[in-house]
Amino acid sequence: MFIFTTYATLPLLSRVGSVDGHREALMLLRIVDGGREKEFLVGLLGIGDETVPDGGIANPMVRRLLTDLGELHRDLHGMRGEYLDFFAGIIALSCLRTGSALKLVLDVDDCRRYWRYMRHSLTLFGAELGDRETVSAACEHFVAQHAGADRRTRAYLTQLFATHPEHMATCSHALFPESRRVVVSTMSPHVPAHWAIR
Repeated sequence: MFIFTTYATLPLLSRVGSVDGHREALMLLRIVDGGREKEFLVGLLGIGDETVPDGGIANPMVRRLLTDLGELHRDLHGMRGEYLDFFAGIIALSCLRTGSALKLVLDVDDCRRYWRYMRHSLTLFGAELGDRETVSAACEHFVAQHAGADRRTRAYLTQLFATHPEHMATCSHALFPESRRVVVSTMSPHVPAHWAIR
């Protein structure tokens, strides 16, 4: 939910692929519940059930899915390399930020291996990731520059809260500050109390 909520608070990205700038190109309302993007994330991280290919990028089906989805995204109207790198960055950061929000103690060597795996995997998607600190700072800066709401944002967020309330609760502590601000201001007064800006 960290990934989808961040995306939902960035109208600049949610309009990518729309020729007229008004229609949703990536259809966030659908991808959250089973689109190719969700299948991509589940396969990449190896967290799916028997219906999703396991083994991460060791599985040729997962590698093909990453490559195909990367090509699809690169061909979208308005897509830029920096957007692709940003999206890859929040994908890679999602487990680490969510783990931190859950107060999980992550082994330093495991984190290093995870980051190396994600950097390598996401090259198949067409993105280039640097070291974790640089990517984290760049993603936070991108969000600070571009976070906001447009006429679709409330619908996206309402769908996320309705469909995955427990994951949204965890997500609230993992988001970058500007994304949290957009969620709180857009969903007020219906945003859960734990989302209050600290």
